[in-house]
Amino acid sequence: MINRLLYTALFGLTLLFLASCEKPETPYKLPPRPDNPPRMLQVDLGDNYEQQSFINIIDSQFLKAVVNINTWDLSFDCKPDAHRVLMNDGKGVLVGIMKSDSFIHDLKPRDVRFKWDAASGGDSIVIKNWFDPTIYGKEIYVIDRGVAAAASGKRYFQFRMVKGLSTHFAIEIASMNGAFLKRVEMVKDPNKNKIYFSFDNLESLNFEPNNTDWHFCFLPTRWIYYEYNPPLLYIVTGIHINPNLVSVAIDSSMTYESITTKDVIGLSYEERRDVLGFEWKIYDFNQGRYLSRKYVNYIFKMKGSNATYYKLRFLDFYSKQGVKGVPRFEVSEIK
Repeated sequence: MINRLLYTALFGLTLLFLASCEKPETPYKLPPRPDNPPRMLQVDLGDNYEQQSFINIIDSQFLKAVVNINTWDLSFDCKPDAHRVLMNDGKGVLVGIMKSDSFIHDLKPRDVRFKWDAASGGDSIVIKNWFDPTIYGKEIYVIDRGVAAAASGKRYFQFRMVKGLSTHFAIEIASMNGAFLKRVEMVKDPNKNKIYFSFDNLESLNFEPNNTDWHFCFLPTRWIYYEYNPPLLYIVTGIHINPNLVSVAIDSSMTYESITTKDVIGLSYEERRDVLGFEWKIYDFNQGRYLSRKYVNYIFKMKGSNATYYKLRFLDFYSKQGVKGVPRFEVSEIK
């Protein structure tokens, strides 16, 4: 018992001696937290990039809605004074115009000169002046819904615009043999940029988030190379912005990390829907993969009385597992 007590006392004295010999630790000063830490976001666009994904770059729940691009054919502008109808170019939709005041019997696709909307979605769209008194009631539109719709037997339809009021649109639809199918009224949603229509079930669709909830969306879209004869229509993985909420400037001269508010106030901002385009990534034939253009800065100017600015750059087009079509991007508020 005495030996055990002596051993315990000696062990304690040894610990005290060793502790007294330790050098005092020098405190490590942590670097200051950044005022605007970047957000790293990533979204899966699907196996064939078919997911139309609406993104909010500020909200913690950044993915606001996802819809398969093949579920709709036409979109209708919801502004009270708007009459514009746009086609789903990412699905390969085309529209032709026939001069007629009634549906045409036994109409053949070869008899139709099909057209496409401009990638910008500006004034160069096919269905825009139908309400003009000199045109109204004298045009029949023919839609080609793309090769993918052929298997269902629902590739081609005739339709005509019959109403475009501040509150709703109305269209009448017929088969290619001229048989009347249905009249559909689509109520404009004042909280949305667009409502949509599908010829699969001849119904309107209202899946787009409120126009105050998203900044841009990923979607397949059509790019037209007019330098070819005839023009080459090519489906790409594009981005459309929400002009109700943002305008965008593109810069490749500044270093992303060093961009400040004074650097971006004087930039030229655009509201064109395809201003971000599809070249935020490029294909490297030597490596056999897509590379993100990390040196390109996308500056978002938020609309409002006190404009705020955000910077975005794309970092990758692949998931950690190497699956393509999973873009990763970085976003920071500019101070």
